[in-house]
Amino acid sequence: MLDMINNLGSLNIGSFQIPYPVVYLAGINLLTFLLQIINGAIKNKNEDGKYYLSPVLIILSVLGGPLGVLLGSLCTDRKGCKENMMLRVTAFCMTLIWVIAVLIWLGQISATHRFAFWQIFVQHRIPLYVLGGINLITLIMFGIDKFKAVKESGSRIPVAVLLILCGIGGSIGGLLGMFIFRHKIRKSYFIVGVPLIILTQVAVLLYLINSPWFPNIYV
Repeated sequence: MLDMINNLGSLNIGSFQIPYPVVYLAGINLLTFLLQIINGAIKNKNEDGKYYLSPVLIILSVLGGPLGVLLGSLCTDRKGCKENMMLRVTAFCMTLIWVIAVLIWLGQISATHRFAFWQIFVQHRIPLYVLGGINLITLIMFGIDKFKAVKESGSRIPVAVLLILCGIGGSIGGLLGMFIFRHKIRKSYFIVGVPLIILTQVAVLLYLINSPWFPNIYV
């Protein structure tokens, strides 16, 4: 697969040779950046406040343009809103996935392949304790937010806070909280977004244990 990508050739611009995969990634991210700017402009002009281009941008994020979406969001929607949260979650996860793909393409992967990423936590207990603490906090936060939603009392925990807790390692706690408390299970950015975050975190761990930067991670 890597040989096929490397054989795609390069774009010659004067004395520079730019590999076509780089041209593709640069082009699609520029496209998603511009579309996200347009997406935000349409939302601001319409009374319904909908992001009409978000489904297209989600697909383009999967195809390689997530960074453009994130940069465009910083320009048009820094605070974030629920209507555009699924796009942000997808773009964040796919940015990490595409970074890993580019690093592998650049040869930044060890010759031996390992898949038992859980061995990191078996042999190194401190990361296990930290991860367990984050997941416990995330689970509790989902419970608190559910309690506040039922009682309609006090300020709710922002959606962004719950998703950030999932993103920094508390995704299992978040998933458990969703089903234990029957909370946020009708929201796409949770019911789809949290499993996507989990898969992304597994991909990151798999890359780390196979990365030449961490040769002694199993020691």
